[in-house]
Amino acid sequence: MEEKLNRNVDSAKCRLPIYTLRMLNGKVYVVTSPDLVNAINRNSKVLAFNPFIAQLGKRITGHDEATSQIVQHNLNGENVPGYVTEIHDATVSTLAPGMALEQMTKTMLLEASACLQALDNDNVIDLFAWVKHMMTLCSTKAIYGPENPFNRDERLIKAFWDFDQDLNTLIADLAPSFLAPKGNHARSELGLAFQRYFDQYSPKQTQSAAVIEARYSINTQYGVSSWNQGRLEVGVLLGILANTIPAIFYMLVHIFSDPDLLRDIREEINATSVSFVDGKTTCYLRILTMREKCVLLHSTFLELLRVHALGSSVRYVREDILLQDQYLLKKGMVVQMPMAVMHSDAPAWGADVKDFQARRFLKQGNDPKEFKTNSTAYRPFGGGASLCPGRHFVTLEAMALAAYSVLLFDVVPAEGKWKIPRQKQESMATNVFPPEEDIKVRFSKRPGYEHINWDFVMT
Repeated sequence: MEEKLNRNVDSAKCRLPIYTLRMLNGKVYVVTSPDLVNAINRNSKVLAFNPFIAQLGKRITGHDEATSQIVQHNLNGENVPGYVTEIHDATVSTLAPGMALEQMTKTMLLEASACLQALDNDNVIDLFAWVKHMMTLCSTKAIYGPENPFNRDERLIKAFWDFDQDLNTLIADLAPSFLAPKGNHARSELGLAFQRYFDQYSPKQTQSAAVIEARYSINTQYGVSSWNQGRLEVGVLLGILANTIPAIFYMLVHIFSDPDLLRDIREEINATSVSFVDGKTTCYLRILTMREKCVLLHSTFLELLRVHALGSSVRYVREDILLQDQYLLKKGMVVQMPMAVMHSDAPAWGADVKDFQARRFLKQGNDPKEFKTNSTAYRPFGGGASLCPGRHFVTLEAMALAAYSVLLFDVVPAEGKWKIPRQKQESMATNVFPPEEDIKVRFSKRPGYEHINWDFVMT
């Protein structure tokens, strides 16, 4: 199936590598050239992301002024590490490939497996609503452990998505209790729930992931109160849920809506990542090697992010800088690198740039296990010093859940033909926007797979 992309920005009209937008309070430099993006990445001390954490963090989470001072102190780690640099480095190390990541992934999959197995034959569901509910519970339990606030009170699931929907208004910070009452109330509810979580936090008893243990340790070291830890965690939830869940939704839609792609992915998974034992009553799904062995599934994931990641990377200009000896960026201004432009750039991606092509990232040649990608023009996880530290977990989540789903189920529209819904922009902090409308689908277990016991092997 081919899908014509709906872009807010038509890259064919963006022929210049950089534009200047004059605003009331300064300038915004909009960069559309992959070469200039490389130059920006090489100058991460001058063109920095961290200042946005200080500027927008309080507006997003609502933490107090004392915590803002902690966040802003030594923001870029010029002399010794500051709060932000310590949190970033700890997040990168605890979410890197290794035992901690493997445990998080397996916990998430075991929880998701229970949700999927609970579906009866011919269940008709609203797909995005179901993915939101399932993945909010499963991902947060994998990260925060059994005491996860969402598992204690599932009403918080709705609260998070109310918060996410009102985030732009909350960031504006103009009378949020009047202009964004649902989002403002939801933020408070979430903050209090996580305050209670951290009031009772004990690394061994709570059984949280290493990333939460590291965050708790650093917050305690810097004297951040449990109330403010709860508020800060509301911002972390955006990274855990807001992009991942729409991505998984579109991953499932693209695969199940294309019969040829569905067939080929099933064959690939069965050939490379599945082992049946006990007379085919137990199935082991091997997870960690999927990126290397399930090359079509991986290419599909990469392509859905190219198509559906439409946000923007931002940098703050800390000092005047001349890029490529010709583009002067002035101190105090903002740089934006819109993904929609990069991901729809015909010179980078070819004449079929507006089509969804699941095999786009498969290298043509003698070695089908290698991928082709224009790494600078491909920015769903950002780039440079601010490359998303959660990208490994997201990739494993999406690929493993898709693999398990296509093996276990047939999924068809409840009525009519498949329609891939357009996206709507709800939040400045989101790159993969949610669908404008949900779609009703029918889940049916595949013949022969009804009574199989599943397990997930981290190899």
